[in-house]
Amino acid sequence: MTDSVPQHFLVPSKLSVPHLPPNAIRRPRVDQSFVDACRLPVVVLCAPAGFGKTVATLHGVDALREKVPSARLAWLSLDPEDSDPVVFAAYFISAIAKQVPLSEALCHAGVHDRKTRLKSLFGQLLFELDRIDQRLVLVLDDYHCVENDQVHAALAYLARHLPPHITLVLTTRSDPPASIMSLRLQGLVADIQNDVLGFNVCETQHFFQSLGGYQLEDHDVEQLLDHVEGWAVGLQLIVLGLKSKPSFDELKTRLQQKNLNAIDYFDSEVFDALPADVQHFMIHTSLVRRFNTEVAEALTKDINVHEVLEYLQRQHLFIIQFNEPRQWFRYHHLLREFLQHKLTLLHSGNLSDLHFRASQAFLKLGYIVGAVDHAIKSGDQEQIVRILKLYGDDLIHKAHYELVQRCLTELPMERIVREPKLVLVNCWVEAIFGDARQVEGCLNRARGLIDDSDTGRLLSAEFETVRSQASYSLGQLDIAEQAALRALNLFAEDNTRRQSALLTYANIRFDLGDMARALDIYEQSELLSRQEGNHDAVLWSLNQQAQIWKQRCEFDRSLELCREVQRYSDAQGVANGFNVCFSLLYQAELALESYRLREARMLINEAGVVCQNWDEFWSRHLFGWLLKMELLKGKPTTARELSGLHEGILSMDSVAEQLIGYSLEVQLLYWWQTDDTQKILTWLKVHPPVTGCRNLHDFGELRAQLYGQLALGEVGPAHQRVQAELARFDDRPASEFRLERFRLLLLNIAILMIQGDEEGARMALLDILADLQTYQIVASLLYLRQWIMPLFEQLPLASLPEDQARYVEQVLILYKQRNTSSRRGEQEVPDGLLALGISRKEWRVLQFIMDGKNNDDIAQSMFIAVSTVKTHINNLYKKLAVTHRKAAIARGRALSGDADSE
Repeated sequence: MTDSVPQHFLVPSKLSVPHLPPNAIRRPRVDQSFVDACRLPVVVLCAPAGFGKTVATLHGVDALREKVPSARLAWLSLDPEDSDPVVFAAYFISAIAKQVPLSEALCHAGVHDRKTRLKSLFGQLLFELDRIDQRLVLVLDDYHCVENDQVHAALAYLARHLPPHITLVLTTRSDPPASIMSLRLQGLVADIQNDVLGFNVCETQHFFQSLGGYQLEDHDVEQLLDHVEGWAVGLQLIVLGLKSKPSFDELKTRLQQKNLNAIDYFDSEVFDALPADVQHFMIHTSLVRRFNTEVAEALTKDINVHEVLEYLQRQHLFIIQFNEPRQWFRYHHLLREFLQHKLTLLHSGNLSDLHFRASQAFLKLGYIVGAVDHAIKSGDQEQIVRILKLYGDDLIHKAHYELVQRCLTELPMERIVREPKLVLVNCWVEAIFGDARQVEGCLNRARGLIDDSDTGRLLSAEFETVRSQASYSLGQLDIAEQAALRALNLFAEDNTRRQSALLTYANIRFDLGDMARALDIYEQSELLSRQEGNHDAVLWSLNQQAQIWKQRCEFDRSLELCREVQRYSDAQGVANGFNVCFSLLYQAELALESYRLREARMLINEAGVVCQNWDEFWSRHLFGWLLKMELLKGKPTTARELSGLHEGILSMDSVAEQLIGYSLEVQLLYWWQTDDTQKILTWLKVHPPVTGCRNLHDFGELRAQLYGQLALGEVGPAHQRVQAELARFDDRPASEFRLERFRLLLLNIAILMIQGDEEGARMALLDILADLQTYQIVASLLYLRQWIMPLFEQLPLASLPEDQARYVEQVLILYKQRNTSSRRGEQEVPDGLLALGISRKEWRVLQFIMDGKNNDDIAQSMFIAVSTVKTHINNLYKKLAVTHRKAAIARGRALSGDADSE
């Protein structure tokens, strides 16, 4: 559901390393303090505004590079809006990715996905940073702007497990929250505060000589330092003041009178002396957090902005430039507060016009977030309308629903229903991600927009399409189908906009079980969606076609369609959305059915990378896939662990209806085979019996219910339900739901064995043996191994056709073999541990721990530092949810399969 998000949703200057101010002087004392501090994972530069935290960090990194020339610097300048975990994740991952290579999956998850879970994201980030050899300093500038406990907790987790070649630097005006500063107790934090950052006498003398050519007496310098308490901005203000004062004595007198209040001092001693055009420029550009020449020109009138910018930089007037092609700038925070105060007074608080001009400038540059922010502040509804008309569809396709909704909430419904584009944007947001019940009312109010012209006919088709989607989201399939058909009748045959109506119509037929008709419509929708450039619709159509061919047991064709999803998504740069995850899981099911377990596990792991920061549903669902593998492999201990991790999905609201059936089935199958009747009773009480399966979800839930009934001894009623559903296949085309029919027939054979009718079971097996061999059905057999495989062992191979006999022998070989976990020394991580995010290095450490080795022995064996061993162990404890070595050993043995051999 998510496409690539355009880079204009990220402000480039926030990710750029600031230029060192021309007036910045080197202070070896502070540089060495920074280098020494970087020996620890976290460095906190905490001091009030204007103490030179940013300059100290930049000089400190330069000093570090004198020792480590290859060291890289990743920078993120924070704003209050970055408290949003989604926004923080996007910028944080992007900042790191500018300096060191990160996987495409991680970058997409951090930047593009709207359901980011920071802790999960940081777990993958740690894994990738551990593989990077380069020294990296990661700076979060102005961390005090972040006020979100989720961000603080996730960052503390990251800091606690950072590899030794990574240092996290926080510059802040106040102490970070307890979740981060608790790391002090573990000796992981180095503090650099006022006492280090403040200027001493020698540094102050050098400062005055470098900036103004002033030679002051030591006692004068000491007096000044008493006033400013080492404050860098205070010293800079004094230098600026000296340029307009005839004597230092007069300046000292005025400093004593004002006690160096920064705002008052800057107002009277510096700002008043600036040229009028510079004052005007500074006041008006303070409206925005960051600006370039285009934004500045929009906010100022009759001013040569290039000359003013050169003047500001030449005069060192607290302006910071970023390393970007467009040359973005911002003011020092204290200066911007002063300038904004001036701006409010100058315009009597009415800044609507300026906000509008800022919005226009950002819109022209393509920075939509800035355009939206200032459009809302301007209160100009027409500007908001303009943004939605230009970018509404793009924002929806890129999953920026919150941004669209922010715009829509600023517009009264009376305004929305006057504009066809607004109506459609509003209704699509509600139909898919909001309250679908609101769509009909909005469309009815906009009915007057439709006339008898060709344009009116097209608009009517669009309205019917979104009405169909809303009804489909509400589960009203009949109403949805009628609306979809009306839309298709209104669209011209060659209009690519038909693809949305076709896709909804295909989904309806798919859910109704009309697979042949659905396949035909999905193919039409795919073709038009490719022409329309609707990548999400193309991928969904391909996945659904793959599902239909899988049900026909045309596994090769299904697999090829799944792979086309990956090829197309890679080509279009949308390789990490829901559709790609579905495709990987569908491929995993095909691999499992053919007992290609290694391939299946790789596909499940790849799906895990794609969805690692999504809703908890997804991680639990993946445990279900691994549980399926263990049921095939016959590993009861590992299966028990995975079942415990997975079963919580049954109490969750389904966010992926097309997947929940798989989870239900495998969980009930496991409970049936382990005789966990209490859990089965609890589940069956809240699930009404499925009668008459229409779609894949129905078949999955039916089998789950049948497993539960059989576990409870309700063999007769379960058998009747199987027979009734098999009878329904008489009215279906032979190819439709062929795989589901085989699975029910195999379950029927298992029931006959449970009832003691071994002869009936044997005859039923012989009736379908040729089809099982033709379509190479394996996993569906082995899930019921304890009842069906004894029949396979009794089959007279000599009397069977050669191809069937060979098939029976192959299945018996798979049944009798027992898969073992990786041998010591191998890099492969056992499935149960891989599901918890255990890396290969962590798996090696865990193996040594289970062998009884201490940290020193492990360090020598792996040729790494003891501190690195401790880092890996801490990571293992966290991922295994244990607090000590003994528990880690027990948990590791259970999940790696060692417990089976003890």
